[in-house]
Amino acid sequence: MTAGEGERKIEKILYPTDGSTTAGRAMHFAVYIAKATRAKIIVLSVGELPFLHGAQSGLESQVSSQIKRVAQDVARKAKREVAGYGIEAQERTEIGDPAGKIVEVAKKEKVDAIVMGTQGTTGLARVIIGSVADRVIREADCPVILVPLKGARTLF
Repeated sequence: MTAGEGERKIEKILYPTDGSTTAGRAMHFAVYIAKATRAKIIVLSVGELPFLHGAQSGLESQVSSQIKRVAQDVARKAKREVAGYGIEAQERTEIGDPAGKIVEVAKKEKVDAIVMGTQGTTGLARVIIGSVADRVIREADCPVILVPLKGARTLF
């Protein structure tokens, strides 16, 4: 299929991951789409800083650098896995509000689609499809494909 007038070719996919099982399912779907369209995948891991009421600046700094390291490890591991399928991959790590950062990176990188899981590592605290996924759907300028944990199957 070629992109006709008014159609967009998928060349760049944003795959946000937190390392959860659901995100892993989304990765397989992103890879499937990338193989079919010859798109590249941008792997994004966002470290969310907890609110530390009254914490000393030294503790905040330690927590921030630890969260950043974890997010970098998650992105690096996911990039290696994506690249293992023969897909061109790039990794990004951001710190902040996950939904906001996903939308920001999608706009900045001009991605053609976002492929993400419906629930992350905080699944018990999320309602129905998850507040991060819900915000991304509402705020993104591109199509968002949500992959659930239940009922998801490996495509290859």
